[in-house]
Amino acid sequence: MKMKRLILCLLLFPIGLCACSKPSEDPVITPKNIAVRVETITTRDLPIVANSVGRLTANREVVLSTEVTGIVIGYDVDVGAKVTKGAPIVKLDPADYRLALEEAQANLRAAKVMMTARKNSFDRAKGLLPGSSITPDLFDQSEAEYKSSSAQVAQMQSMVALARRRLEKTTITAPFTGYVTRKFVEIGQSVAVGNPVMEIADMNTMRVKININELAYVHLDKEDPVEVTVEAFSQTPLVGQVDRIGIRADSRTNTFEVEILVDNPDIHLKAGLTARVAIQTKVIRDAVMIPQSTVLYRGNRQEVFVIESDNLAAARKIKMGPVNGSDVTILEGLLPGDRLVVEGGQYLKPGDQVVIEP
Repeated sequence: MKMKRLILCLLLFPIGLCACSKPSEDPVITPKNIAVRVETITTRDLPIVANSVGRLTANREVVLSTEVTGIVIGYDVDVGAKVTKGAPIVKLDPADYRLALEEAQANLRAAKVMMTARKNSFDRAKGLLPGSSITPDLFDQSEAEYKSSSAQVAQMQSMVALARRRLEKTTITAPFTGYVTRKFVEIGQSVAVGNPVMEIADMNTMRVKININELAYVHLDKEDPVEVTVEAFSQTPLVGQVDRIGIRADSRTNTFEVEILVDNPDIHLKAGLTARVAIQTKVIRDAVMIPQSTVLYRGNRQEVFVIESDNLAAARKIKMGPVNGSDVTILEGLLPGDRLVVEGGQYLKPGDQVVIEP
């Protein structure tokens, strides 16, 4: 009996100890401050730049054609050569045109002789008419013959000028100073009126044709600063100038054509090279700019975090404007002096206590 009581006491002893012990308390968890990095917002002037790509072309280029028929007897320049205004380029055989000029000149001399004789006859008739030594009919006939010979002299003078002009056209000259870009004829080749012989390009100034969208077009004018970069030669931008602004949009791309001029005094720029054009269409004064990486996209809402008093995080809804590189313009939601969270914002929620790291 004593043995049973001892065993029962031993079994009930741990239960009594548990019943007498104090209940355990939950541990208190202290929230940990989130480390962030901030920047104070300032303003700066933001240039709005329209960028486009085009190809260099000569400022002026023309295909020279023959104005008379003939056989090519020589050319003084070849492809790549520089020519000055008025310099001979291609020569046609002038023999037939020289003979035609001589014939016209001979006809003119004969006409002048005939006119002189009829003028003398007319002068005599004028002296005889008052004394009735000749009839009025003979006087009228003499006057008509003189006037006819005068008209024939004028006609022969025109024929001489025309023959001389045709002779001059056997030598084709450069209309402006430039470079020969193509040759279409060889010596001995027979050419007809209108056949091309040479192509000349003015490369002292180069032209770039680009297309810009309507948002940039509405702010564009000829005084806007322009930079042109030709990657094949140098990354140093060249100064350009807006020369022509299209007035009608392309129906397929909804863009407007703009032509830019670039000085090329050393002729190192060549037609066909790719050129990147940057046109500064306007400047936004005192723009608020922030890194695009700080913007949080939540549905249709864009927001950032700023740090207010007592190092508490606050979410700000923003309205974004033009992008400049890695930065974006803020039109609404931020002011100069605000402390913007630039690192760690993705871990924040409004009201969080933060630790600002340097």
